Amino acid sequence: GQVTVDGETRRYKKIWLASGMNGRYYGGGMMPCPTQDRLGGKGIVSTCVFHDTGKLQTLIIFPSLFKGEHVKNQKKVDVRSGKKITVEFDSPRPLQIAGEVIDGVTKYSIYYQ
Repeated sequence: GQVTVDGETRRYKKIWLASGMNGRYYGGGMMPCPTQDRLGGKGIVSTCVFHDTGKLQTLIIFPSLFKGEHVKNQKKVDVRSGKKITVEFDSPRPLQIAGEVIDGVTKYSIYYQ
């Protein structure tokens, strides 16, 4: 898959999580984008891409999302911010928005309105 932030595209071999965020929290206190400020008023959104790990390494790193400490693992976690973010998957994936699941998504974009 690939993620484009303000025109700069990065490809990843295996994406486990590709969150598009206006705030820093979701899922009962997870903090995928610890520096994202939803009240900042600057039109900035963020993405957290958890990528290129095996199952065991994913299980080891994943709990650190609750404290925002996953960002220390820069080889496997890529957090970026910008005005527009587009995420494209190599095959259809489920997408969750505010608790609702949409199946078969191959691409989504977010931007601040």
